[in-house]
Parts: sequence; C-alpha cells; structure tokens
Amino acid sequence: MTRISYIIGLIKRGVCLRPWGSMLTLVACWFALSQLVLVLYVVETANRATLMPGTTNSMMAYLVSPLADTRIDAIQDRISVMDEVSRVEYIPRRQGLARMKQWLGPDNPLIDGLDPEVLPDALEIRIRRKHSGEMQSIAAGLLAIEEIEDVRYSRGIIGHIAGSFRIICIVSALITLIVVICLSLVIFLSIRVGIAARAREVEVMSLLGADGFFLYAPYLIEACLYGIIGSLLALGSTQVVINSLLGRVPVFLSLVMPLNIHHIIEVIFFACLCSITAAVLAIRGSRHV
Repeated sequence: MTRISYIIGLIKRGVCLRPWGSMLTLVACWFALSQLVLVLYVVETANRATLMPGTTNSMMAYLVSPLADTRIDAIQDRISVMDEVSRVEYIPRRQGLARMKQWLGPDNPLIDGLDPEVLPDALEIRIRRKHSGEMQSIAAGLLAIEEIEDVRYSRGIIGHIAGSFRIICIVSALITLIVVICLSLVIFLSIRVGIAARAREVEVMSLLGADGFFLYAPYLIEACLYGIIGSLLALGSTQVVINSLLGRVPVFLSLVMPLNIHHIIEVIFFACLCSITAAVLAIRGSRHV
C-alpha cells in the first residue's frame, strides 16, 4: 500500500513540475486518437455502404416467386453472357434477410421478427466499370425478362463511397500508421523529459537499492493514463462531431452507426499499448545514458 501511495505521489509531483508539458501531451494524444476514431468511423461506414444493394456498380434484380432452380440457373446464364455484366450471384431470400440484418443491425425494428418467406429471391448483378453510365438501359433490358419483376440500383453518394472501399482501407491503414508513430513519439518524449527531471532522485534511489519497477512504474502508469484519458476524450469529441454531421446531412443516417462496446475497448487498448510501449522505450533509453 505504501508503494502504491508513493507511486501516485510521484505521478502528481511530476505533473505539477511540468503542468504545461503534461497538458500538451494530453492534447496531442487526444488529437492523434481522434484521427484514429474518425478513421474507424470511415471504414465502418464504407463497409456498411458495400452491403447496401445497388452499390459498387451493381444492381439487384428481384425474381417472381416461386421459380424452379433450373429456371433460376437459366436466367443467370442468360444475364451472365451480357457484355455489360461481369458477374451474377443468386441471393435467396434467407441470405437476403441475413444481409439486411448485417446492414441495419440485428435488433432493428424494421426487420425484427421478419419472416424471410415474404421477401423475394434476387440476383445481384455486377456491371463492368466501363458500362457504369448505362445502368438505366441495362435495367430496362433486365425488366424485359419475364421472371424479373423489379430492378433497383443506386449510384449516388453512397454508391461512390462503396465503390471506393478498397482505397478507403488503404488510406486508413496509412493514417493509422501515422497515428501510431505520432502518439508513440509524443509519449516517448514526455516520459523522457519526466525521467530527466528526476534523474538525480532516480540515481540516489537506485544506489539505495530500489528496484527498477519501483523507480519506473510511475512513468508506465502516467503513460497509460495519457492513453486512457486521451482515448476517452477522443471518443467523446468525435461522437459529438458525428452527431452534428448527421444532423446536417441526414443521408448518412442509415450508414453511420455509433461505435459498439468492442470498438471502444479496442481504441482504449490500442492507445494504452502504444503509450506503454513508448514509455518502455523511453525508460530503456534513459537507463543507457
């Protein structure tokens, strides 16, 4: 108990000795982690957009029911030989309901208790990119097939987001790498400065027989606190920004969902992992000086 109170006292003293430095470190952590949370929102939104029918140069053709499997295969073969079509996938009604649950969420009241038998079977038709401007004429040709009762597609802003999913993932990975480097560097420098400020005290305590954990645990805890507090501030501030955006651009209401508890835990864990790793590197570097 004495050790814990002593460690807490050292952390308080360190923050009081360099209040502005501690504040700037926390602000830098908040800013870096806010970028990470926004990246997470963007990737989740783009992924949800790809699950929506009629995006990424595709259209949904809904079939009359019931149809024999041989007839469905014949329709698929007929559509797949069209020059504008790159792929045709049969989506039975139960699979269609599973997609809706993944898109809207399993607890959405719109699909809660929905019987899949009331849904139509469908064909998801991928259009070659060079024919993406001919969606209307392609849909008209599909409606000429007797067994197809409806064709739907949508390219608007949601379609463009879905079509850019791969690029979004690549850019998000690069931003995440930059966030890791910046966050680790900020924590590393802050802890290094803190150790330098107490260098004489640490040396005396070491000569008196204090072990390494007792000497450097305050810095590990301080780094962990930066990660936890910074991630909580980032989660809260980004949620405010997202809510404000949704209030002004309601088209995203069906796409942007609040982060679930798993995402929140992942962000906090990631922040603590980066912070502690940077603190360990700072401690090891100071012991070799």
